[in-house]
Amino acid sequence: MLHKRTPTHAFRPHGTFLTRVDGRLIISDVTGPWNKELVQAWALAVQPVAMGVGPHVGVAVIHGSMLSTPEALLVLRRCAEHAARTLGCVAHAIVADKTVEGRDFVESSFFKAYEGVLPLAVFYTLDEARSWAAALLNAEQ
Repeated sequence: MLHKRTPTHAFRPHGTFLTRVDGRLIISDVTGPWNKELVQAWALAVQPVAMGVGPHVGVAVIHGSMLSTPEALLVLRRCAEHAARTLGCVAHAIVADKTVEGRDFVESSFFKAYEGVLPLAVFYTLDEARSWAAALLNAEQ
């Protein structure tokens, strides 16, 4: 569930994000490593965007590091549940090239976070993620 007001944080958000809309894709460039406070800030920022897009696929393009705290992954799961239930998100893709720190180490943790909530795929390039997302969105119509 997303917070309706600005949450109080024990820590400042670690990492950065920038979100844009490309058709029915909501693409967030995320530079990690990150913590739960960053995930919460991202969720608050992307919610009004998602409400205006309709059925969509979320794409996270990871830069720097994929490492995150276990608490961040729990918040990410709750955000995914909310997005699937109320914001029209049909799937999520992660793009992380071979230079992204921790990619092979934490990839399975992301699959566990999304398990039973939304389809998730991990790609090396944004073009691969776009193709996968387009196929899913076309199947939704």
